Amino acid sequence: MLSRPNLRRLLVPCLLLAAASLSGPASAVPIPWKNCGAPGDLLSIQQFDASVWPPSVAAPVNAIATLGASGQLLNLRVFLVHGVAWTFDSGPLPTSAGGGFVPLPASFPVSVSSPPLPLAAGPYSTTHVFGADTATPVTVVSKATLAAQLDPPLLTNLSLSFNGTPGFPLSSRAGDVYEVQVQMSESGGPEVFCLDLTVPFKTDAPLVKVVSPSAVPLLSRADLALLALVVAACGLLAARNATSRL
Repeated sequence: MLSRPNLRRLLVPCLLLAAASLSGPASAVPIPWKNCGAPGDLLSIQQFDASVWPPSVAAPVNAIATLGASGQLLNLRVFLVHGVAWTFDSGPLPTSAGGGFVPLPASFPVSVSSPPLPLAAGPYSTTHVFGADTATPVTVVSKATLAAQLDPPLLTNLSLSFNGTPGFPLSSRAGDVYEVQVQMSESGGPEVFCLDLTVPFKTDAPLVKVVSPSAVPLLSRADLALLALVVAACGLLAARNATSRL
């Protein structure tokens, strides 16, 4: 029979383990994506999980569309976590917004803006929190292995459809479904990866955020704090200079 002191010694670690299990992160949910590539692709994915699926915010992919004054599409910037954190830019496309919708070609080329190229071979692990400033963020964890160094230029084609139609709306609703396909290959070389992903939304969070070139970017709290320090320092220097002249 256990004595009371020995029972207490056993009880303390048990309580700590229980508390740790209750406070630990929720179980990850595998993201249901389709590998439209081949077994010999340079980027192989070992893990692709989300903390919530379907996502409550745009994840593991989102985009920013820059529209001109007449609604023309000046650029579509797409951010994707797939083994690596990728950023793609389309540049101007021959399409404009109309009727609350921006039509897109069935597939169009994009350039790799990040990560910087060349990209070294080796294992990659990427964790990104989507919607970190919202009440329902989604954490995506992706692990992959790159079999060979990627040298520029990379040939990348992207497709984006909304409820089965190529393009995206200017506003979204809960229940909307987006389809994204990204296919990348080296110039004259092997395919890097091909991802086919369907993203259903539980909320009104848009996959594509629409902005205009004149839009002033919002500063984060850290940027605002830094700006406040700069303003305070400039004010202090001006006060000292004014005092020195007296």
